[in-house]
Amino acid sequence: MTVWLKQGVIGDLHPKAQKAFGIIERLYKDRGLDFYVTAIRDGNHMAGSFHYIGLAFDFRKAPGISRKMIQGNIGVDYDVIEHATHIHVEYDPK
Repeated sequence: MTVWLKQGVIGDLHPKAQKAFGIIERLYKDRGLDFYVTAIRDGNHMAGSFHYIGLAFDFRKAPGISRKMIQGNIGVDYDVIEHATHIHVEYDPK
């Protein structure tokens, strides 16, 4: 298992986002899957996006890893949003 960063992906993550990142990375690793990160603080996101403050990241979907599985592992303080090609995770406690 390898963690891949899409070309141009830059930036660091806030410790709260790092926690979720590590848990998700482990889910991929335990299944022998590569973890492809597609956005951290880079790219064009909507105004106010948590990407810009290091509280969000995006990664490619993979077989056997569901939105529900991710949510169950990282907890309710995180939003997990499934898009057509990737999953977006952000630290957003209610």
